[in-house]
Amino acid sequence: MTTGSALTRIYQDHLRVLESKTYDPYFGESLFKGPWGVLLYLFYYERYVDNRAPCAGSWLQQLYGALRPQPVAGYSYCNGTTGPFWLLQHLYAQRFIDIDIEELSAGYIPAAIAESEKCLAEQNFDLLHGSAGICHHLLSYVHLEAVRTHLEKFVAAVAAASRMTPHGRSLPVFVLFDPPRESGVDTFSLAHGTCSVLILLSRACLAGIAPDTCRQLIYECIDFMWHHQNPRVAGTPHALFPGILDGRAPYSRLSWCYGDFNVAVALWHCGKALQEERWQQQALEVMHYTLRRDTDQTAGIVDACLCHGSAGIAAFYRRFWHETGDPLFRTAADHWHHNTLQKVAFSDQAGVYGVRGWEGVDKQWEYCWDLLDGSSGIGLSLLSHTLDSPLYWDEAFLLS
Repeated sequence: MTTGSALTRIYQDHLRVLESKTYDPYFGESLFKGPWGVLLYLFYYERYVDNRAPCAGSWLQQLYGALRPQPVAGYSYCNGTTGPFWLLQHLYAQRFIDIDIEELSAGYIPAAIAESEKCLAEQNFDLLHGSAGICHHLLSYVHLEAVRTHLEKFVAAVAAASRMTPHGRSLPVFVLFDPPRESGVDTFSLAHGTCSVLILLSRACLAGIAPDTCRQLIYECIDFMWHHQNPRVAGTPHALFPGILDGRAPYSRLSWCYGDFNVAVALWHCGKALQEERWQQQALEVMHYTLRRDTDQTAGIVDACLCHGSAGIAAFYRRFWHETGDPLFRTAADHWHHNTLQKVAFSDQAGVYGVRGWEGVDKQWEYCWDLLDGSSGIGLSLLSHTLDSPLYWDEAFLLS
């Protein structure tokens, strides 16, 4: 399958599933698992591939008209109202739509702050499901006093939840349920742990939000992360960093959600923000170390998804190529792009849309259309390959 044919098929599938409304209503307001992430793909496709019959705008109006915060998902970034409002802000900033973003967000921001404060009280700093995801979006509104006040509370809560160790500052906020533990553990993760928090702290620092505390937390947490890398074995393709410090296994796959890429992008963004070249060099060291993991088996992947599959790997290498111009990253991005195309397969069954993805041992292979695990995210990664200049949809994943 060619890149162009895959992009078009994904677009057509998206329109069909929106029209049929066959997606799970629980994810009706979800950016990462529902139709709002699909909108992100529609807008990018219509701008960069085919704009002869645009319909992304009309679908945005329909979904926004039905937008109601749900009691379960609330304002979480993954499944709640923060995701759609992040998308609206992104589309506005990238000039896909022309709206009064300040007026539109006026009612959302107080409710989002209240939800985030509840998360902070529970030490829930999760990007997808907790305070970090809400604050990721609120950083677009640091000119508002209420937002600045809340972000200061976020920084203070991170400091309170952290623990100083002989090897740096630990942030044990990831909760394990199997087996159950009384306290949280550290996880080197964008989705659920330290790496996303560090990036947010670096951006808060640049915005003048508790800069001294932000700097201290970043320096000490990076020391902790760097100390906990696995022993390096020359010529052996294995993870440099464990995904979760639960004492069970040092392994992590190449993925957006946990592991080496997560550490590298946190080091890179914090190094740029705080002008610490040492961290940027460490980020490049980690990224170059990952290059040896160039097969599905050594990378630890089975499908093409953005979260933990080949499209996500391609996106990381492509972002670092844009950041550095290093041809090794471009070559790696090309390799994983073609790997993704080999994995892309669509169902011929009526009413089944998306790309086949691995949903775990219980569900196994299913067709997924969403941003995190399905064809929306895969399509955005494939689309980025067709252009020499970077696309900024990956802001949703803290890559840019």
